[in-house]
Amino acid sequence: MSCEQRNFHLRKPGLISIFLSEYFCKTKLLKLQLQLLVLAFLFTGCSSIPDSSPRIRQYSNSQTWNKTNPRIKKYVQVYSNNRHVKTCLDKATSSRYLHYIHRVFYKYELPPELAHLPILESCFDTKADSGSARGMWQFTKATAKDYGLKVGWLADDRLNWRKSTDSAARYLKKLGERFNQNWELALAGYNGGPGYLERQIKSQGTRNFWKLKLRKETHEYVPKFLAMLRVARKRYPELYFQGSPRAWATSG
Repeated sequence: MSCEQRNFHLRKPGLISIFLSEYFCKTKLLKLQLQLLVLAFLFTGCSSIPDSSPRIRQYSNSQTWNKTNPRIKKYVQVYSNNRHVKTCLDKATSSRYLHYIHRVFYKYELPPELAHLPILESCFDTKADSGSARGMWQFTKATAKDYGLKVGWLADDRLNWRKSTDSAARYLKKLGERFNQNWELALAGYNGGPGYLERQIKSQGTRNFWKLKLRKETHEYVPKFLAMLRVARKRYPELYFQGSPRAWATSG
């Protein structure tokens, strides 16, 4: 029997019966609506499409990459007056090195600026040999072996730029964690060795890279790299952003 029919038969008993009948019908309808709402929620919850919007990554101390001081300005002038940065970026672009490096560094959630470290290390020369270090990322034998690269008479994985890129990403990731995402210290550790840098921090009582007194090569390493980045961004943006999403390539 429908609600309308029930109301018709209950008219004679009086107003109270009519009110009770209407209350009964409304309550039943509310329960039905609630059940439908719960079913709809469960259905949409189970069949919802995962959010495909790109993640916006936050990088600690991103102001590092835009830092300026007299030591950095000195090398900005040097690299603005020669073609070293452009030569290296041209080589990276023509061989699509940066395209691959950016993908690997993105996977390890590293600041994208670090993908350009070979500008300083080897000018993207996969066969670079400084005597104590080899390859695009200039690994020493000890560090190469620590990060899974084979070094021997028959084969030297330091010269395999894809393998060494993955090892470089893991090494930089570890350095970032070791120096609490202070990339000035992490970069100095990449050049001079993390053990050496930690001893200097402890003996000199400061974690401010710019106040540390370090051996000449490590002392100049960070300002040189930051200067190279500045020159690359300002003078050769079409090469600097090659191989990576523009939005991701500028974390600072």
